[in-house]
Amino acid sequence: MGAVDGGRGVTRLAPLLSTTLDQRAMEIARAAAAMILEGHAGGTSSEGAATRGWEQRFATWLEGGPVRAFGSGRAALFAVAKALGLGPGDGVIVPAFTCQSVLNALRYTGAEPQYADIETDAFGLDIDAVNAAIGPRTRALLLQHTFGLIGRDIDALLTLAQERQLLVIEDCAHALGATWKGRKLGRLGDGAIFSFERGKVLSTVHGGMAVVHSPEAAARLEDWADETPLPDQQQLGSQLASVVHDYWTQVADDREKADWAHRQFASTLIPRMWPEEFDGRYCSHYRERMADVVADLAQSQFDRLDEVLSRRRAQAAAWQIWADASGARTAKVIAGSQPAWLRFPIWVDAGTKAEPAALERELGVELGLWFTSPAHPVPSPQAHCPRGMDACARVVNLPTLLPVGHPYSSG
Repeated sequence: MGAVDGGRGVTRLAPLLSTTLDQRAMEIARAAAAMILEGHAGGTSSEGAATRGWEQRFATWLEGGPVRAFGSGRAALFAVAKALGLGPGDGVIVPAFTCQSVLNALRYTGAEPQYADIETDAFGLDIDAVNAAIGPRTRALLLQHTFGLIGRDIDALLTLAQERQLLVIEDCAHALGATWKGRKLGRLGDGAIFSFERGKVLSTVHGGMAVVHSPEAAARLEDWADETPLPDQQQLGSQLASVVHDYWTQVADDREKADWAHRQFASTLIPRMWPEEFDGRYCSHYRERMADVVADLAQSQFDRLDEVLSRRRAQAAAWQIWADASGARTAKVIAGSQPAWLRFPIWVDAGTKAEPAALERELGVELGLWFTSPAHPVPSPQAHCPRGMDACARVVNLPTLLPVGHPYSSG
């Protein structure tokens, strides 16, 4: 999928976003969007039966919980941070290779992110950098499983957190279905979040799950979720329109329908980030629950999770063969881990990351630029984190769900 590429027969760039949407998901969204236009509830019923069923199913699958569903991964992180009791004056160590929405969710509680450098084998927090960053106000570590990988120092970080009595929040936004020593990620710390945003392992355009593991935090999470409003009808309609749009423009091989979807929905698409997020102002969308129809969309794709993970892992293996032949530097899979491989990261020169079009044409894929700064996409230089800054300048990532027939597809 994309521009014609040097004789390989690629006619459109293989997309990064919304690639797990299928016709079933599109029809769920289309039908609910039509109900909203006709003035019906369209999946925002206060009863929330579908959402509660989804939460219970997810908790059973994770073998942890309780689990509550929110309107986004960032809203889930806000909820987990509140449930764990983080507040003004508390420090939370985060990797210098993350996004602005993570920082916002923590800051909305009154807590303050404290950057620590990463290791560049698997883009996790570096144990020595974390030791150096811990101060008298540090209360928590955010373990971000970047690209669906498990960080090199995860054992040492978990041990350190236990010794220093620090809370551990797992950011599993990239890592749904990944495992460490046979355990699903999301069960290693005090709480965890998962995301179903456009660019994640499964996509509902926006959506997230929050999980905590202690009775005290569980009670606070339940109260927070029960007091959290649903999205309004206009926003939900925009999200559903985005699902229909993304299916026809990103997934289906139908140029006529893609052109129609662009004309029909381009002006109503829900943004990946809202304007307030860029400068850290409070954003009300961080306090929204998941609507029933979004839970239906999530479950329709969760039915295929094993297949999706199998395809992503096979494609990562295929990209590794290409990288070995091309001399590209890649991440390392640590012993005992089974990554989700949301994306396949490679190191390039800074010029290629700044101007990726030539490599995109060569490979016939859209390149992901996570992350361009320690607060992606907002500039935030952190001179004391040179490895994180280098990764921001030189790491790009490749999609791991390619269309059938793509020349680099695993099959």
